[in-house]
Amino acid sequence: MNSPSMASSTLPVIVKTSQHNITAEPIELPIILNKIHSWVIHIDDTTGQPVQGLEFQIKGGMPAHQHGLPTQPQLINEPKPGEYIIDGVKFNMYGKWQIELIDLNPNSQFHHKIEFDLDHDNTK
Repeated sequence: MNSPSMASSTLPVIVKTSQHNITAEPIELPIILNKIHSWVIHIDDTTGQPVQGLEFQIKGGMPAHQHGLPTQPQLINEPKPGEYIIDGVKFNMYGKWQIELIDLNPNSQFHHKIEFDLDHDNTK
């Protein structure tokens, strides 16, 4: 499993690993607490080529509080190569959150954590 990026209140969140460059951000800003929304996740390889055809599950939560996400977000489509839309994301409080992308292919090494700080700068 790859290490998460550093937590940041700056969106989009950018994760760079030895195999992938991932950019994640909500489709609409600001994030509204307790409202279900969608995120767009861009995944490229390290040469900048889109990584296509992934199927992954989404987990996450607040590791410091030892709880998961209050919803079960789902991957809904890949509208462009390497661009994935996840829907059903909801945050119910401020703090450090994590979104985890886990490939459904058991032989895959694709497992990334995206960490960010949800604060007054990016919510309302």
